[in-house]
Amino acid sequence: MEQQLDLGKCYYKPSFFNMKIDLPIDLDNLNEIPVGAMGLYYHEYIHFIQDISTIYGLMNISTINYYIQSCAHYIEKNKSKKEFDVPVELEKIIDRSIENDKGLLNFYLRPIYIGSSIKDKSKNISDFNYHFEPYEFDKDKFIDKVMISFTDVATNLKKEFCFGGNHITEGMAYLCEQYNYSDILPKADEYPYLIVQKIIEKDYPEIIEDKILIIALCDISLMTYHPAFNFIKLVKFIKQIDIVNNNYSIEEIYSFCHSHIKGNHVDFSILVENIKIEIKRNFNAYYFNDITDWIDIIFDRIKIFRNEIPSFIIDLVYHGKPTENDFFLKFHASMGSPLVLNADDFGTISLPFNFNPTTNNYNPGIFLAISQVLKIFYQTKPSSCDLKEYCLKSKLQHPNLNVDEKCDTSPWEKAREKDLCPVGQIWHHWALKDFSPKFKK
Repeated sequence: MEQQLDLGKCYYKPSFFNMKIDLPIDLDNLNEIPVGAMGLYYHEYIHFIQDISTIYGLMNISTINYYIQSCAHYIEKNKSKKEFDVPVELEKIIDRSIENDKGLLNFYLRPIYIGSSIKDKSKNISDFNYHFEPYEFDKDKFIDKVMISFTDVATNLKKEFCFGGNHITEGMAYLCEQYNYSDILPKADEYPYLIVQKIIEKDYPEIIEDKILIIALCDISLMTYHPAFNFIKLVKFIKQIDIVNNNYSIEEIYSFCHSHIKGNHVDFSILVENIKIEIKRNFNAYYFNDITDWIDIIFDRIKIFRNEIPSFIIDLVYHGKPTENDFFLKFHASMGSPLVLNADDFGTISLPFNFNPTTNNYNPGIFLAISQVLKIFYQTKPSSCDLKEYCLKSKLQHPNLNVDEKCDTSPWEKAREKDLCPVGQIWHHWALKDFSPKFKK
C-alpha cells in the first residue's frame, strides 16, 4: 500500500509530502547545499512536483486518503469493538451497494496505475521487451496493463514487471537530474530508472538523445490515470507525426499530445479542488488551520502553473541547474518545499512566499504521522514507528515530547498521553485513542 520513490538512500514519499536527502548536511538554504547534494535534492523535488501537479499524482493522493479515511471511519463507527483486525481489508468494510463509488474503483485500479515495486533493482539489463495484457479489476471489467520483461545481466535471470507510474516518475526525475548533473552524479540502475528510455530505444530510437522531449512525454503521460499505457501511446503518436523532422516547439508538442490522450480524464482544476477537500478532511480542528492553509496555497499555486504554463516543468530543467535557473528559483520561492529530512533526521521546510503560519501548531511532520497510521492499518505484525528518530530530533524544540518503548511496539498508544507526538495527535484527533489493532497469529 505504501509507496516510496527512492534513489540510493534518498527518497520521496508520494501523498505525504516528505523527502529525504541521506547526507548529514544543512538543507535550509538552496544556495548553500553542495552541488552533488543539490542534484539529489533536485531529483526528489521533481517527485514532489509530480505528486501535486499531475492527474496521476493527484489520483494517487485521493486513493490513499480514501483508504485511510474509510478505515478510520469504520473503526470509530464500531465502538463496541476496541480492537480491529489488521490488515484492514477495504473490500470487507465498504458498502458495495453504493453506485459509482469512484474511490473504490480507483483503489482496485491503483496497482495497475502505479505498476510494480521499484525495490528489486537491476544494474544492467538486456533482452528488453513489453506487451499488453488484459487485467480483470472487477467482475467482467478489464483494463490493459503493460508488462515489461528483461534479463538481469549480472544474474542472467529473466524478470517481468508491470510498467506503471512508479517507473515513469523515476525515469522522468532521473532524466531531469541527468540533464543538469550528469557530470557529477553516476549512472543509475537500468531498472527502474532507464525503463522509459528502453521503451524509446525500442519504439522510436531516433529521439533517444533528446532528454527534454522524453521528459515532456513522461510529464504528459502523468496527466492521465494510466500513465504507462499512455506513455507508449504517445511514443507511437509522435513517431507517426514525425516529430524529428517537423521541428515542433515544446508548447506544440504538449498541445498535440494532450489532445491525443485526453479521453475521459477529469478536468485538472476540478481534481485539484476535490483533492484539497479530501486532504483537509484529515484536519477538522482549528489547531490544524496552518496545515490546511498550506494545502490551499500549494495546490492553488500549482493549479495556476499547470493551467497557464502546461510545460512549466521543462522550464525547471532546460534553463540550467536549480541555483542558476531563475525560473526554478522563482518557482521554489512560490511553492516552497515539502518536509525535507537529512541523514540525521533533522527536518526543514521552505515555506511558500507570503505564507506565515500564525501558531506554533504548524508541523509538516503531521503528514508523516498519517503515513504511519496508514502503516498501522495495513501491516501484518507490530513494528516500530517510522517517526521515532524524527521525534527524537524534535525534542530539541519540543522537550516534553516523550519517546519510549511504545514507539517500538505500539505507537497508537501514544494517543493516550498528555503531550501528543504527531502519530498520537492524529490517532487522538480521529477519535481512535481507545482502539488498538489486532494482529493475526
